[in-house]
Amino acid sequence: MPYVTDYRSEPKLSFKLEDWGTFEGIGKGYAFKQDGRFYSVLETKVGSYRGNHVHPNKQYTLLLSGNAKYVLYDGGEYKEVPLRVGEITAVEPGVPHIMVVEDDITTFEWWDGDFIAEPCGGEFKEYTRGRVGTEHFKK
Repeated sequence: MPYVTDYRSEPKLSFKLEDWGTFEGIGKGYAFKQDGRFYSVLETKVGSYRGNHVHPNKQYTLLLSGNAKYVLYDGGEYKEVPLRVGEITAVEPGVPHIMVVEDDITTFEWWDGDFIAEPCGGEFKEYTRGRVGTEHFKK
C-alpha cells in the first residue's frame, strides 16, 4: 500500500512574513527570520538592480523566474555570474556584488545570519547607470 500523508497533520511553519525590500520602480519584497537566518522573496523589475553592496555573511539566491546576473568584484576583477531558474547561486562574505536584472524576476534569497549590507564604493557605476536601485531611496 502506498504511503499517504494527511497534510493537515504535518507540522506547520511559524514565521511572520513582513514587507521588506519594496521600492517604487524596483519591485516588491517580503522577508522573515527563522533559526538565525534572514530570508527574502523579491520581485524585481527590468531596468532596476539589487545589491551594489557587500555582506559579512554568505548570501544564497534562488532564481524563481526571469533573467538576471550577478556581477562580483573580487580580487580586483569583475566576474559576471548568470542566474539560472531553479539553481542556487552563492555570494561569499566580503565580496561586493550587484544583481543586474535583464527581465522581470522573482528570487528567494537567504543569508548565513542576519541581513547586513554595506554600500559599495563605486565599483559598479557601469551597471547602475540608467537603472534604479535601492540607494536611490535612502537618505
